[in-house]
Formats: sequence, C-alpha cells, structure tokens
Amino acid sequence: REALVADPRVGELELEVRAVAGKLFISGTVPTEERRRAIDEVAREVVPEVTVCNETAVPRFTDPPGPERLT
Repeated sequence: REALVADPRVGELELEVRAVAGKLFISGTVPTEERRRAIDEVAREVVPEVTVCNETAVPRFTDPPGPERLT
C-alpha cells in the first residue's frame, strides 16, 4: 500500500490492499484508466512473485437525459 501511495504514477491514498493465499487484491476507485494501469505496474514491480488482482474501478459518468431543471 505504501508503494502505491508513494509512487507518482499512482499516489492514491484510498486504496484497499489485501494479501490472501499468494494473491494481492487491490480495490478502490481511481479517476482514470491510466491510473488503474499504473496500479498494476507498481504492484508487479514491488511484489513480482505474487498474482496481482486489480479490482479498482474507474467511475463512468453519463450525461443527464435532458436539461437540468432548477427549482
């Protein structure tokens, strides 16, 4: 987790990292697909001997169906 926070490619504080049975699970929400890929890169560099399961998500925002109505 510390490596993910310290690395300038990632720099995410809100990630959850768990190690279970030789696998490293990383979850949380990140702003871009590029940041999600960087998490994989950093984790594999730091612990190349384990399987990295990147379960992070990039939120998808859709436009509202019509004009926003203010009241």
